[in-house]
Order: sequence, then structure tokens, then C-alpha cells
Amino acid sequence: MAEPRPNGDSVADVVILGGGIAGIAAALELLDAGFEVTLIEARSFLGGRAFSFTDRVTGLELDNGQHVTVACCTHFIGFLERLGVRESWHLQDRLRIPVLDRSGRKGKLAASRLPSPFHLLPSFIAYPHLGPLDKLRALAGMMRARLAHRNNPRLEEITFYQWLRENWQSERAINNLWNLVVEPTLNDHVRDVSAAMGLMIVQEGMLAGAHSADLGYARKGLLASIGRPARRLLEDRGARLVLNSPVRQLSCGPRPDGTVNPAPVCAVNLASGEEVRGRNFISALPFNVLLDLLPEEQRALPFFSTLKNLQWSPIVNLHILYDRPIMREPFCVFVDSPLQWVFNRSLIEGRPTDREGQLLTVSVSAAWQFAEMPREELTEMLLREMAEVFPAANIAGVKSVNVVKQRNATFRCLPGANHSRPGAATPLPNLYMAGEWTNTGWPSTMEGAVRSGYSAARAVIDGQGPLPGLEAAGGSHSREY
Repeated sequence: MAEPRPNGDSVADVVILGGGIAGIAAALELLDAGFEVTLIEARSFLGGRAFSFTDRVTGLELDNGQHVTVACCTHFIGFLERLGVRESWHLQDRLRIPVLDRSGRKGKLAASRLPSPFHLLPSFIAYPHLGPLDKLRALAGMMRARLAHRNNPRLEEITFYQWLRENWQSERAINNLWNLVVEPTLNDHVRDVSAAMGLMIVQEGMLAGAHSADLGYARKGLLASIGRPARRLLEDRGARLVLNSPVRQLSCGPRPDGTVNPAPVCAVNLASGEEVRGRNFISALPFNVLLDLLPEEQRALPFFSTLKNLQWSPIVNLHILYDRPIMREPFCVFVDSPLQWVFNRSLIEGRPTDREGQLLTVSVSAAWQFAEMPREELTEMLLREMAEVFPAANIAGVKSVNVVKQRNATFRCLPGANHSRPGAATPLPNLYMAGEWTNTGWPSTMEGAVRSGYSAARAVIDGQGPLPGLEAAGGSHSREY
């Protein structure tokens, strides 16, 4: 299907820039439709911002950060099935989130057998981190959230915090309930995210069904659970993978004769000096990286200039290897503590704690303060917090600590940000965009990444902008040359 070039190389039907989840999803969709695909990735592995690395001190394979999905992320779960790794991911039979405070007082948010939206009610009544009046107001707020029309233009322009205050939520309820859900999902505080996106998380995650919020996570490392199986599948399907190959620039050809339309992309110039040509191109790169690769004339187009309005939010993870077990749960969540979420990677991965010790991961969202803190100071502070909430940590030895700071972890769902999130099609006739930051209707999640990849692929297949109804991934398509 590829057109031979004079030097013997081929012109790919589609060249995809970026081997993250969005790029992988786009490649699989295009391969299903019979397209020849070349995928270019700067690093030696696939997975994008979901990857693993080997700790040089312990030899353990660690993830760049704890990635979590939920049952309502149906496209991502289908993506795992497509890769043949669904069984490598644990998904709760029923939601259960242990919630502790610094004094050790323990509660939980858990789904009961009651039908939605009452499935959380029993655990909520017993929830110790809110007072009786806060709970009554929170229940009223949940009902208001369930009935809210999140596509109301006003909700895109105000913060979720403002909406919550307008709907009788106390500061304690905001901090110990609403933000507990929003901050790890949107990687931002309720004071900063749009009401539209905050309501989307509550509606789709907490209230859409009794099982919509069931949590899932990889039983092994992210490289073993996404990157490696994706590479095997793509290679088996005949995709050409160009790894260890950073892109230097996109090259655009001449404008179509007699038109003022933007010129199409004709090739990708790699840092190695190689030129990769194609008929169509999908950028599955972060928005700031794409802007840097566009020629000046194309970058100045209003369509692309709008991307400068998007911003990043950081996540900090601390991998701590103790010499003995200090935690029993697979994970727990904290209120009134900088720890936020702690994951028991030894238990999740089935590591032998009697020989290796216990590996725990502290995951901190919206971590601007910690991202700029010196690693030694950050480590000392979080270890002190761990000893505060886990008594056994006071007598346990710390064998190693690994700090991972991701300053550009997710894009920010600020008020008005959705206006700057484009669809898959661009003014350049053969350039399409994927990435969780595009207009998927979802926040910066693995679900959004998969949806964006499918949308970009279908835009290429159909020769037009993204189509609604992503439920049918793959399928039969026709095209003309």
C-alpha cells in the first residue's frame, strides 16, 4: 500500500509522531483499517508518560508514577484488551477507598449493593472526616451535581470551587470529600479546575453507576503492562517503528496551486538527519512539543497559536523501599496530609516482603510546591509524614528512596481551557492531532489518550474531522486514492 520512493524507501500511508498511548491507539486503529503505519518515538520504548525505569541502586523496575484507571474508562479498558494485557490490570469488583487522616482515624468511601446513586450512601453516613451538617449538605450537593447540565457555557467559565460554594458546600466538605475525588483525577485543586470538568468527574465517575468508579491499576510495571506488549503487537501487525529518533521539524510542501490554503506536511525531519515521508501525519505529541516542531508560518496560524493557552500541572512520586512491611492495604488515601495517595506496590505486584522489604509509592498531585523543593528536603518531609501515619515506619529502616518529578504530567482543566482544546483535524490538510489534551471531553487521563488516538485515526480514514460515536473502535472503512 505504500508508494515507493526513488531511493527505494517507501512513503507511509500515515506517519505517527509519538509512541504514547494516543499514538499506539491511533496506530492500531489504522492498521485495522488496512493502512500502512510508521510510528516515530524519541525514546527506546513505547508508552509515553506511562513508563518504567530501573533503579540503579536496588535494580527494581519502578514506574514514573502511579497510574490508575476506573471502570467508566471503557475505551482504555478496551485498549488493554486489544493489547492482550487486560488480565495484567486489577479492577476492583466494588469500589473501596480507605481514607485516613494524620491522627490515624480511618474511614472509607465504598460502594454498597444499593443501586446508583445510593451505592455510596452507607459508607458516606459512617464517613468520619465530615460532620453531620457537612454530610447533609454534601448529599444535597451530590444530587445537584447529578442533575447539573455540565455543557452549560457558564460552567466552563467558573471554577468547581465556586460552584460548590454556590451549592452550600463547606470548606471541610470541599477538602475532605470533593477535592479527594477531583485532585487525583484532574491533577489540580477544586479551586482551579472548571466547574464543567469537575462535574464531569463526579457525574461519570461517582454517579454514573454503582461500578463506574471501581478502581484499577497495573499488577506489574507500566512498561510490562503497556509499552512492551504494544511494541510486540504493532511489530506483529506490520507497523514500522522508528525508535530512539527525536523529531527535529515538520516539513511542509508548497501550497496547492491557485489556493491560499495552508501547505500540507510532506515529511518529518529527525534529529539523526533522516527524513520520513508520508501521505498523512498524526501528531500524538504534547501541545508544546508540537508547536516547537511546526515551521514558523504554520505555527503562526490562529488554530495553532491557541494551543499556547494550555498549561501543565506537575505530579511528584516517591518510591520508598522499607526493610519490613509497614502497610497492609493495597492503597490508601489521606486527608489533611501532604501524602495524598500511598500505594503498596509490594502487595499489588506480589513482591516477597520477607526478602526485598516493602515497596511503597507516595503519589502527590498538583505538586507545584514539591516539584520545586530539593529532593533531600522533600524526602525528609514525606518520610516524616509516613512515620506519622504508619507507626511501624518509626522502627523500619529505609533501604532506598527514589523521587520522580514530572513537571509536565497533565494539562490543566482551568476555566476556559476547553476553548483551546482542538479536535483531530487541523488547517493543514494532511496533519491530524491526537493526545489527551485534545478535545476528547475527558481530562488528562489514559482514557482521554485512547479516545484521542481513535478520533485522529478515524479522521484520517474518513478524510474529514473527528466523528462522534467512538464506541465502535475499528470496523470496515473504504478510501480512495
